[in-house]
Amino acid sequence: MSNTSNLIHNVKFTKPNKEKEIFLYEGDYNNFSFEKHIHEEYTITLIERGNMGAFLRGFNHKFNKSSIITINPDEIHSCGILSNEGFKHHSLYISTDIMNNILKENFNSNLLSFKNFQFSNEIIYQKLYPLMKCDSSMFSKLSWECELIDAISSVLKINTKVSNEIVLPSHYKLINYAKEFINDNYNQNFTLDDFAKEFDISKYHFLRLFKKHTFVSPHTYLMIRRVEKAKQFLRKNTNISEIACLCGFTDQSHLNKKFKLLTGTTPGEYKNFFL
Repeated sequence: MSNTSNLIHNVKFTKPNKEKEIFLYEGDYNNFSFEKHIHEEYTITLIERGNMGAFLRGFNHKFNKSSIITINPDEIHSCGILSNEGFKHHSLYISTDIMNNILKENFNSNLLSFKNFQFSNEIIYQKLYPLMKCDSSMFSKLSWECELIDAISSVLKINTKVSNEIVLPSHYKLINYAKEFINDNYNQNFTLDDFAKEFDISKYHFLRLFKKHTFVSPHTYLMIRRVEKAKQFLRKNTNISEIACLCGFTDQSHLNKKFKLLTGTTPGEYKNFFL
């Protein structure tokens, strides 16, 4: 690992339009790897420099500058360094509401997911990269949004699968119900017995199914959801110690630790990006 004097850990969040639920993220690291986590938004990621290791859809992958990485909401993943060189990347987070509005212009469908987690397309990369840099000298607010919609539409046209109805096996339905149960009760503390009682299933069988389909334990998923909820409160300028209580963390220190592992920044730093 690098000497302390050579460590790089630069993080930046931006919300180009306060009225739109679209976020930009820039990360530059040579000493950090994220734990498994989710985003509530659709995510598109570009690598500017170096190589990024990632866990996606149950397997480990290596991405470089040729990769356009697309991640669905609530899709468990992680990423991190592969060498002391580290990597620099940019991510675009798009709320489901905004994505659905863009969908109306491209598909006659009410459901969407990214088909592949990675594809290569130099034209789309060159469209997305300056937008993610959000250089005010290149774009007005109007031109940035117009260009963004055009770039996202290009991604959707070649890397989506859509349908009006998805028929899921019973196990998938059970796990979806369990995730909804956690989402609705994220500030509560659970035991495996609570899940067994709620879904009328052996707790051992439930744990095995949950980890098989989500790649994390119910406890880890609960922590991930708490951090996602904490992000929402932080963007509303809520007091951090209050957020820790509202989201079910033991205390502010517990929130700080989990937040840093999943986002690469502290709650206080994250909050300051949106003030």
